[in-house]
Amino acid sequence: MKVLIISNDREYIKRAKKNYVDADVVFSTESAEIIVRKNRYDFIVSNMLGKKFNNIEVKDIEEYKSKNFITTKQEVIAVYSFKGGVGKTTLVKTLFENFNKDVKVLIVDLNFQDGGSDLSFALDLPVLPHIGMWLRERIKESFFENLIEYSPNVFILQSPPKVSLVKDISGNDIDTIVKFARSKFDVIIFDLPDEFNEIVKAALDNASKIIVLSQGTKGELARMKEFPYEYLTLFIKPEKGFGKYAKMLNLKYEIIDNIKKEIDRVYDFILL
Repeated sequence: MKVLIISNDREYIKRAKKNYVDADVVFSTESAEIIVRKNRYDFIVSNMLGKKFNNIEVKDIEEYKSKNFITTKQEVIAVYSFKGGVGKTTLVKTLFENFNKDVKVLIVDLNFQDGGSDLSFALDLPVLPHIGMWLRERIKESFFENLIEYSPNVFILQSPPKVSLVKDISGNDIDTIVKFARSKFDVIIFDLPDEFNEIVKAALDNASKIIVLSQGTKGELARMKEFPYEYLTLFIKPEKGFGKYAKMLNLKYEIIDNIKKEIDRVYDFILL
């Protein structure tokens, strides 16, 4: 996560740096104009701008302060959906941003597609390393060498830029990833594709908590009926009439309008 702080108030900057330790800092909009042309930022923290600056979202300190959640036990969280475009990447990003900085988090991105995954793009990750590089040896040392350190407590096992680089990945490899990761991380988060294959099944089998995102369409609800796991459904601005089907399926669910603002409700499920 790359953040820029813009302020001429040193006390404000000091407070902002407590939340965003690695953020860049400038003292004027003139300096900001220059630096945003050279770097890509996820958002700006400022007390002297409106909602946007050079098409970058501007946030205030308190509005986007980390929730600082702490887990008391090791968790393997699978984030899944039955169709694309429902907000999985946003949820994964919001989850890891809101864990306490002492909680060690690993993100495992299994969204394999040519051109790279949405998560890699959203986080502006380098092309290398990626999971395909670990698959060449499949040993513990190589596993940790091929993680990306996104922040001091968040590491990412990235999807490769080409599907052919993971053509021989198996369910056993997912089991091995979890085994290796458990030796170092408190939380492992799988970002899963909207498929149900050997790889996805292995990740779901290893999960202690499963979160399914849905817009409540009939197609999604039909697939939920056949989904053989216990899970929490997050209905994101669902279609009208979804409630009666959710009741018929006896689903455990929450209705969410804004993932970032309502992330507390997701953590209530995770931290049970």
